[in-house]
Order: sequence, then C-alpha cells, then structure tokens
Amino acid sequence: MHITDKLSSSNKSARRVRRKFEEAKSLSITSLLDELTIILVFLVKNISTEAVKISSDPAIQYPTTITNDELLAKGVATPIKIFPDRIVVGTEALEYGSPADLLENPKKRQDLITYLSAEVNSILQQKDAETCLLVQADYSIPCDYITEIVRAGTAAGYSYIYFATLEDADWLQKYNLSLAQQ
Repeated sequence: MHITDKLSSSNKSARRVRRKFEEAKSLSITSLLDELTIILVFLVKNISTEAVKISSDPAIQYPTTITNDELLAKGVATPIKIFPDRIVVGTEALEYGSPADLLENPKKRQDLITYLSAEVNSILQQKDAETCLLVQADYSIPCDYITEIVRAGTAAGYSYIYFATLEDADWLQKYNLSLAQQ
C-alpha cells in the first residue's frame, strides 16, 4: 500500500483514501555534532587559560593581610586618612593639607616625612614593636596620591604598609555594574 488505496463500497463506486501520516525520515545529527565540538573546544581553551591567570608562582612573595583586631592588638600603627579634600595624619588626627599638596609642594611632602620619621622612632623605642603605616583612602583618590604616601612611609622607615579595605564578597559584580552605568 502506498499513498492511495482504492476501496470499494456497497454501491460499487470507487473512493480514494489518503494516509494521514508519511513515514518519518531519519534525522542527521552530523551538523549538531560539529557545532558541539566547536563549542567544547572553545570552552576548554578558555578554561585552561583562566587557570594560568590566577595561579600563584612560588618565586613571588605575596603581601600578607591583617585583620583589624590583630592590628589594634599591636598598637603600633600610624594611620593616614586621605579624603578628597584633606589628609589627616596620625592617631592625633593632625591636619596635613590637601592631597594635591603631596604632589605640588615639596616642603609639605618633607614635613610629612619628618613627622612619619618621628613616629617610627617612637614606635621603635617600644619592646618588640614593628612599624606599620595604615593608609585609609577614599575610593575616588587617584593613585598618584597613594603612591606619594607610600613613598613617604618607606622613606620614613616603616616596615609594613597596610591599606584599609572593607570586605565585600560581591565587589566584582558592583564594579562591573558601575562600569556599565558610565
């Protein structure tokens, strides 16, 4: 039996009946396999390079971090707070001036190094004390100002320079959202 069949009825007239469904042809999945292979190769290539980017190298000595409690227990840290319009130095909260003074005024920069050197000398007089400079900066402060603070701290003789941060598990997502909004 093919597409049409002839059936006879009681009045001997012929009528045609069609089949409702044709036979299904087999599906070829060759092109689907080709596409899946390309996707698999692409994913394997990207995953393997990502692992290289974040692996640690034993030849590099990474800086350590310290929690607030550990830093306060030592009690030998000199804080420097950098606001967009002013800088506050030391535990006494001495006004230094504006962040622009770090780059533009050599006298103010030398005054900062002199103050920090005096702080280092007073810390070293304590038993088993290590010198530590704690930099607290607004997120909008340009890197040039932070670099000058670090340069002054190392010139004054600080052994450790820590940067105060807030722990944020989804910082990357917030950063990407802020870039998208710009």
